[in-house]
Amino acid sequence: METMKINEQIIFLRKQKGMTQEDVACALGVTNQAVSKWESAQCCPDIQLLPAIAELFEVTIDELMGHKTAGGLGEICLKIRNYFTELPEKESFEKAYRIAALLHEVAVTDGYKKFLPWKKDRDYSADEVGRWGLSLSVEEEGCTGRKNNCITFSLGKAETASMISDLRALSLSLEKLSQIHVLKVIYVLYGLTSGDSSFYMSCEEIAQEAQLSVSQVEEALKQLPLSLKEESGSRLYRLEKSFSYIPPLLPMLCPFSPMEIKGVSL
Repeated sequence: METMKINEQIIFLRKQKGMTQEDVACALGVTNQAVSKWESAQCCPDIQLLPAIAELFEVTIDELMGHKTAGGLGEICLKIRNYFTELPEKESFEKAYRIAALLHEVAVTDGYKKFLPWKKDRDYSADEVGRWGLSLSVEEEGCTGRKNNCITFSLGKAETASMISDLRALSLSLEKLSQIHVLKVIYVLYGLTSGDSSFYMSCEEIAQEAQLSVSQVEEALKQLPLSLKEESGSRLYRLEKSFSYIPPLLPMLCPFSPMEIKGVSL
């Protein structure tokens, strides 16, 4: 059994219903301050109000009091949504990534039913998750892979056939990405500008970082989707935002050796 405090239950049930504290107060004939005090655990609702509160949220009094079995997927999803709603700005992405890392492990181990060489005490809420060798699972249900800081999921039953126009566009993209000079420029631009949306690089700066000649960089830049700006008579570059998801995905295409595999299910 999972036990939750009544203030946590009221917050959870109110949000599940899409109600504000004012909505709850009006429905129960109490003040907004009363509902606020309940949710902040400053006090509990009067015992005579419990049936009305339970009826409002369409639960039993036992459920309202927090005595309930663990919820299903819908409730878990709602709890996650509520958790992210209350996070400070700029923290959501890292937390979402950490949850994705855990979900990847769950999928690869078939819900922890398969043995794979992960640390049993790994804590994804605090673990250093940015670097990873390779772990993947390819099953009828779908596939998931993780390498470096990239995690991918694909649901098998949701797979759709690609249009010929999509395949042509993919072929052209892969042709460009097969050029070593283009790849060097991509990774320099991604590595040095992805953390700062205001940062652009000159052709000379890219050449120095990529250990290429300026002419090689100029030729590579012609192959890439870029955002440009002029500053002090110089042209500056960064990868176009809609293309910036590509660099982290590319290592997934590299051949792997048994030494770098964390867990594989094929």
